[in-house]
Amino acid sequence: MVRACGNTNRQKGFSLIELLIVVAIILIIAAIAIPNLLRAKIAANQSGAVGTLRTISSAEQTFSSRFKDGFATSLTQLGGPVGSNTCKNAGLVDDVPVGLRCVR
Repeated sequence: MVRACGNTNRQKGFSLIELLIVVAIILIIAAIAIPNLLRAKIAANQSGAVGTLRTISSAEQTFSSRFKDGFATSLTQLGGPVGSNTCKNAGLVDDVPVGLRCVR
């Protein structure tokens, strides 16, 4: 029996060591990426909060200059439609959370 040059027993698939190395590389990349993604999410939340505080501050200043009563005592005075008779709503904030709205 004459054999051809080369290896006739070829592997089909990957060895266990190769798979473990790939999994280890993926875990290392994930360990590097996840804290950066969390930091970016925190920064986005902080910038959103800063924008909301800026809007509320601007609405407070406008309320104070328009009604001459000082600052609003609650968010319900800053929100709602202009001219609402339920409480002195200035219409300066687009949306007030449901729990903070005036009751008719």
